[in-house]
Amino acid sequence: MEGGTVDYSAVVRLSGDPAGLRGEVGEALAAEPRMVVFELSELTSFSSEDLAALRETAQPSEAVFACREGGVARQVLEEECVPFSSSASEALAFEDESLRPSGEQFRSLTEMLLAAQSVGDVLQLIVDATASLVPSAELVSITLRAPDGTFHTAAYTDPKAAELDVLQYELGEGPCHDAAVPDRPEFLESADLGSDGQWPRWAPSAAGLGWRAVLATALVDDAVSRFSGALNLYSRTPGGLTDADRDVVLLLATHATLAVAETDAVTRNELNQAQLRRALDSRDVIGQAKGIIMARRGLDAQEAFDLLRRTSQQLNVKLVHLAGTLAARHEELDGPVAEMGEPDPAV
Repeated sequence: MEGGTVDYSAVVRLSGDPAGLRGEVGEALAAEPRMVVFELSELTSFSSEDLAALRETAQPSEAVFACREGGVARQVLEEECVPFSSSASEALAFEDESLRPSGEQFRSLTEMLLAAQSVGDVLQLIVDATASLVPSAELVSITLRAPDGTFHTAAYTDPKAAELDVLQYELGEGPCHDAAVPDRPEFLESADLGSDGQWPRWAPSAAGLGWRAVLATALVDDAVSRFSGALNLYSRTPGGLTDADRDVVLLLATHATLAVAETDAVTRNELNQAQLRRALDSRDVIGQAKGIIMARRGLDAQEAFDLLRRTSQQLNVKLVHLAGTLAARHEELDGPVAEMGEPDPAV
C-alpha cells in the first residue's frame, strides 16, 4: 500500500490482498481528509465485502474509487453501481463530477429494473442502488403505505433499517412514517437525531441505537391516489447525509414510484378484467335461464326475468346462482320451472 495526500484529498493505492491492508488504510486516513481516492488497479482479489470495509474505513471522508480496465476490482464496482474512474489522477482531476453517478450507471440500473421479475425485485434493486450511489447512506429502506393506512417495509439493505422503520410505524412518527403520508414535504431529514425535536419519541430511540442522521423522500404518484411511500436513508455519522445528492435520491425515489405504480396499474387492470368476465358470465347464465323459462312457460323475456328474480328472493338465493343451477340441470330436474310460481299479472 502507498499513501499520499493531494491538496485536501487523499490517495490510497492498494495492491495484493485488501483484507490484510485495512488496518494500514485506517492509519493512513487518521487525518480525516475530505475525500479519499482508493486506487484498486493492483489488487489481486476484491469482493463486495472488501468494498463495504473500505467505505467504512474511510468515514467520515468521502470514498471515491479508481480501477483501470482489467483490474479485478472493476467488475465488483460495476456490479455494485459504484462510480469510479480509470485512475486516481482522473478521479482527482474531475473530483466534483466523479462523485456523481454517471448516465451509464443509471442506464445500467434501468436495464436491471426492466429485467426484474416482480415489484419486490425492483424495490430491492432500488435500495441496493441507493446504497451504492449514495455512499454516506449506511442503511436504506423503502416504506409503503397501504390503502387502509397501515405501513410496511418493502425492501431494505440491512434488517436494522427495517427495525428503525417498524419503530416509526409503532410510534406513529418519524421521517419514513411522515414522508409516506400524502401531502407531506418532498424531503424530511435530520442532521443529528440526538438533538432533533421533530420526532420526540422516535429520534431519541434511534440515536440510542447509534443512528444519528436520516433522510426520507416521499414516493407519491398523482395517478394512484391510494398509493404512497418513502425511500429512507440512515447514517451513524451526525451530518452524514447533509451532502447527499438530492437529485440522485429523488431520481431513485422516482424509479421506485414508477415501479409500484405500474404494478398497481397492472393489478387494477387485472381486477377490472376479472370483474368484467364475471359480469359477462353472469349475464350469459341468466340469459340461458330466461330462455328455458320462456320456452317452458310461454313468457316473454321480461316476464321470465321477473319470475326468476322473484323466485331468487323467495328462496333467498342469489339470482345468478339460481340461474346457473337451472341452466346446468334443467333436463334432470322434474318440473322445476313449474314450481317457480306464477308470473306477475299483466297490468
